[in-house]
Amino acid sequence: MAINMHKLLEGMVRVDASDLHLKVGGPPMIRMNGQLHPIDHPPLEAEDTEAANTLMMPPRCREQLERDGTVDYSYGLSPTQRFRINCFHQRGTKSLAIRKLVSKKVTLEDLNLPPQLTRLAKYHRGLVLVTGVTGSGKTSTLAAIINIINATRREHIITIEDPIEIVYTDEKCIIDQIEVNQDVVDFKCALRHALRQDPDIILLGELRDRETIETAMHCVDTGHLVFSTLHTPDARQTITRITHYFTLEEMPLILDQLSKNLQAVVCQRLVRTADGKGRVPCCEIMFNNPIIQKLIIEERIDDIQQVMRSGAEGMQTFDMHLVQLVKSERVTMEEANTVVEDEAAFRRLMKGISAGGDRGGLIG
Repeated sequence: MAINMHKLLEGMVRVDASDLHLKVGGPPMIRMNGQLHPIDHPPLEAEDTEAANTLMMPPRCREQLERDGTVDYSYGLSPTQRFRINCFHQRGTKSLAIRKLVSKKVTLEDLNLPPQLTRLAKYHRGLVLVTGVTGSGKTSTLAAIINIINATRREHIITIEDPIEIVYTDEKCIIDQIEVNQDVVDFKCALRHALRQDPDIILLGELRDRETIETAMHCVDTGHLVFSTLHTPDARQTITRITHYFTLEEMPLILDQLSKNLQAVVCQRLVRTADGKGRVPCCEIMFNNPIIQKLIIEERIDDIQQVMRSGAEGMQTFDMHLVQLVKSERVTMEEANTVVEDEAAFRRLMKGISAGGDRGGLIG
């Protein structure tokens, strides 16, 4: 039976699946609430995945797929039903990983995100990073922040993505969306020329290498607000990942830049809800302040966790947020025990005992 991609995509939307996987030799698989489930469909053949990719992939991506063996692109059934697709080769055949994109204007409340994240929409310069593994909701979180800015400020926002995932509508802001490999040749070129386009805010899809990090830091140094993402699990590893791209001789300069320009790091993971019908984000939040600045400059990155445990200025660790989710009965204790980072600290927090250390000792 020939594969009917539109029917599969419409079904994916109907059952609220986050992902669809097509692989030769097995049936299509959908991911719901974090788990994969097979669809009642005959095993796919090479012709099926080839046809599916040919139907959806823009012609401009063919050369990249032939050259690199993999390519990212977006596809829309309609203006409100859009998907991000990665086509890749495995064992000599094409496989597709399809992610359903946010199709409506989202808010922090819609996404069950902590209210203190509204602070991210009030910055006017600096670097704001949202991190986490693939599929943890980074793009949706950034969309909620951009939506706040779009509704409350009169500024020029430029997004640079590969591919464009969420399409914005101008409200009080002008939002120009640049797609790499379609509108511009690469991230470096897009970022370099973005500074000539009178931006106030730049949303960069991902800090993927030294070149994009350096260019993003240059944008920040020139007085702009930059939002971006990284595939890192927590704030400490986010800072470490950035510094990893630089030599020992360059380290003092990049640490100084980060201490002055890094406004916030939000790391998120999705945790299964108590009713088993969905997942809720669990967030670690770091806001830069004088203590954090000092720790970054002195390369005492591990001590940042202690500052977050203090809860100062709305900061929190994963375990602190996990306690809130358990006490509000959004997440079961059993589920929490499978994702908790520090079991002893978590147990103390559940009993209402602070797990924070001596903040004064950090700056002595």
